[in-house]
Amino acid sequence: MAVVVVDATGLATPVLTFRNLSLRCDKSNPQISFETPWDWELLQAKRIAVITNSSFLRYQLSSVIAGFVPPVFGEIVCDGVIGWPVGGEGGLDSKLRISHALSFLSTVYSDCLEKSRVGLDEFWGLLSEKEIYPSVIIKELSKEQKDFFFLALSVLFSFDCYLFSSTRFLMSRPAKPLRSLLLRQLEGKTLLATSTNSRFRRDFCNEGLVLGSLGQILFSGGLSESIQWADQNLEAFDLSESEDDQLELGQNLLNLESTDDGFDDDGFG
Repeated sequence: MAVVVVDATGLATPVLTFRNLSLRCDKSNPQISFETPWDWELLQAKRIAVITNSSFLRYQLSSVIAGFVPPVFGEIVCDGVIGWPVGGEGGLDSKLRISHALSFLSTVYSDCLEKSRVGLDEFWGLLSEKEIYPSVIIKELSKEQKDFFFLALSVLFSFDCYLFSSTRFLMSRPAKPLRSLLLRQLEGKTLLATSTNSRFRRDFCNEGLVLGSLGQILFSGGLSESIQWADQNLEAFDLSESEDDQLELGQNLLNLESTDDGFDDDGFG
């Protein structure tokens, strides 16, 4: 299987290695998985937009890489730190104060904070502009404040690989100051996106990976070429850009083996 995301020179460092990996491909039938298991590497500094007409496959790929859902079989070997999906809640309890939430994540991801290109002064300054203060409890924030806070947290830490599934708020006007910081943070880092937002792809990605509904790698290459190939060869997307993969982690989305792997009905351990 030829995949452009693997550098023929072998000089770049693989951030993710997919070994005999198979994911569930059908929401209603857990027995349907990859037609051909994946065996390839995602190299450092690649910015890949995954393009497929299957919203369930987009969900599965993001969730398995993030560790929310187990694969059907095989494994993903990580050489570096994978961030939680950008804009997600990072496993935080909504009853925490802002300062305590940051303290917790700073302890868990201390190395990623030390390497960050975004300063804490910048972080707190942007939060204060939105009236998000250290003593405020997360659940007391407004919807827009919560979205801004969780996105700011995703931007603050320097991960080796960033995952993007939902980019609706990221590409909104209120998030504009965070986008420039995120682009700074992404320099030299790996990005894998399942978002269907065309403006996000144009601003943040430079390569595309077109997948069939059973995980077949149909095309890989430059972003424009990949989008053009998908437009000409794939059926219409089954999820509009405005919805942008707003999928729930419910029990019907879990793999058959998940009950034996310590995953709750909501998809988290």
